[in-house]
Amino acid sequence: MNRRTFEGLVRKAVAGIPDEFLGKVKNLSIQVEDWADPETLAEVGFDDPRDLLGYYRGWPLAERGHEYGNCLPDLIIIYQGAVEDYRLETGEPLLRIIRQTVVHELAHYFGFSEEEMDRIEDLWAGKEDAS
Repeated sequence: MNRRTFEGLVRKAVAGIPDEFLGKVKNLSIQVEDWADPETLAEVGFDDPRDLLGYYRGWPLAERGHEYGNCLPDLIIIYQGAVEDYRLETGEPLLRIIRQTVVHELAHYFGFSEEEMDRIEDLWAGKEDAS
C-alpha cells in the first residue's frame, strides 16, 4: 500500500478516538515510518522490527509539570511495514490493527499503565465497533 493511503487510514483511526480523550491531546505529532530504527528497537528490547507496530516518544501527560513548557511535540510513530506484515500474518483488517496501535500509543501519551491500557483499548474498541 502506498504511504498516502496508509496515512489516510491512520487519520481515520485517530478520528475514531472519543472526543473526551482526543480533546485533551496537546503538543503531539502522529507520523508514519516504514520500520523502527535499530536505536528504537534496542530501547524497547526488540530485535525484529516486525515486532514493533507503533511507538510513543515523549513525556506522558500525567507526568508533566510546570517545567514542561515550550517543548518539541511528543511523537507517536506508526510503523507501516510492521503493521502490514502483522496483517498478513493474522488476517485482521488493516484499519483495526492501525486503530489498536494508535489507541495503545495514545494510552502511553496519557500515562496509562499496561493494565489501564487494556481496559481503555477495550472501551475504545467497543465505541469504534458501534459506529
